[in-house]
Amino acid sequence: MVVSVSANLHSEASTDKTRAIIQTDAFSGEKLDLKIQLGEVLQTSLDLNMLLKLFLEKVSTVVRLDGIHYSNEDLGIEASIAKQATHSCGYRLITSEDKLGEVIFKRGKKFIKKELSILETLLSTLIYPLRNALRFSMAVRSAFMDPLTGAGNSRFLPQTLEREIDLAKRHNQPLSVLMVEVDGFRKLLDQHGLGNAERVLRELATSLSKWSRTTDAVFRNNGDQFMLILSNTDKVGANVIARRIQEGATAICSVAADNSTAVTESLSLSQGLAVMTGTDSSTSLLERAAKALASARKRGGNLIHN
Repeated sequence: MVVSVSANLHSEASTDKTRAIIQTDAFSGEKLDLKIQLGEVLQTSLDLNMLLKLFLEKVSTVVRLDGIHYSNEDLGIEASIAKQATHSCGYRLITSEDKLGEVIFKRGKKFIKKELSILETLLSTLIYPLRNALRFSMAVRSAFMDPLTGAGNSRFLPQTLEREIDLAKRHNQPLSVLMVEVDGFRKLLDQHGLGNAERVLRELATSLSKWSRTTDAVFRNNGDQFMLILSNTDKVGANVIARRIQEGATAICSVAADNSTAVTESLSLSQGLAVMTGTDSSTSLLERAAKALASARKRGGNLIHN
């Protein structure tokens, strides 16, 4: 197997180079044993973080390392076991079948040529375990994601919310939930077709993630309805996020442009907000959010109701 690796050194003497790692017994004696050990131990886990930890521990016995960072921009995956370090060397892992992302090694001391050669040879043992870990990670992610919009799957909403409620009560922090629904979605579906309606839902799901914070969770609750779990957020903070969503929705057009029709209709949303009390369960909190949403709809939509 030939693996193409583009390596970048980030140190006092920055250089770029491209190498090919060929899976051969380039090591002998103890080093060969290490390569065999790596091949065996890396097959024991499908967890990406554990995989990097095992790789780091074994490789550090021959090349001193302070940390390792992995990223795959195509899949939106990052993992890191690293300290702040002055020097680093990064490798983009590319096989004949796919691109597996980039591995960056970090430490306080500059890497020498011999150490880089060792790292490059040992990287070949990471290829298959890494590919398996990525496939497993994507399978798990798919199970938790709504297939149409990429938001959280509604099947996992109650248990996720219950966990967040427990954490909020344990740490004496506020928690809010926000139920968001597209106004006139049935009309949009009937007049402009399923394809355009689905486009709106996908764009809205993406925007909800942008308008909220990285610590918040976005779920597709039902049809054209979404639920946001706003951790460590009181009523004031939740209303700020809700208004941001309300204002941002006007930039999402509910009628797709084609060769003859300009986009003229902006999206409007109804929102129901509920803030956790000391006696709330996931069921009661969701029920209050649903009641608030129903009130917003009853008043004509395009409203935030607490």
